[in-house]
Amino acid sequence: MKGIVLVSHGGLAEGMLDAVRMFVGEPEQLAAIGFMPSEDIAEFAVRIRQAVESVDTGEGVVILCDLLFGSPCNCAAMLLRTEEDAERVQIVTGANLPMVIEYVTARDMGMDVEGIIQTGRDGIVDYNELHRQRAAGA
Repeated sequence: MKGIVLVSHGGLAEGMLDAVRMFVGEPEQLAAIGFMPSEDIAEFAVRIRQAVESVDTGEGVVILCDLLFGSPCNCAAMLLRTEEDAERVQIVTGANLPMVIEYVTARDMGMDVEGIIQTGRDGIVDYNELHRQRAAGA
């Protein structure tokens, strides 16, 4: 089973982990780290590497980042500099709670990155429009 590292600005990653626990209990091989305003980029990159090492049992790691090209994503991307890390680490940006929960519960069944991304997209809905459609059909 692949490990998961949630990476974000501030406490978002830890908050998502807390929410995941509400749905699935204590997930295995999952770490969450947030980049704080006073933190040094190089130190944060080291923390990401340590988190990857802590959740990787040999099947690789998916890093779910909050924002494309933000500092957390850029630090995670530093892992892709070596061929060995580029083969075992996959980075997906735009993380949202539906995709995290889905991947935590489906990764042992072979869910791939495309499935993670699709779940994230499917979780984005204009609720007012959905409500109008349901009300019109009722």
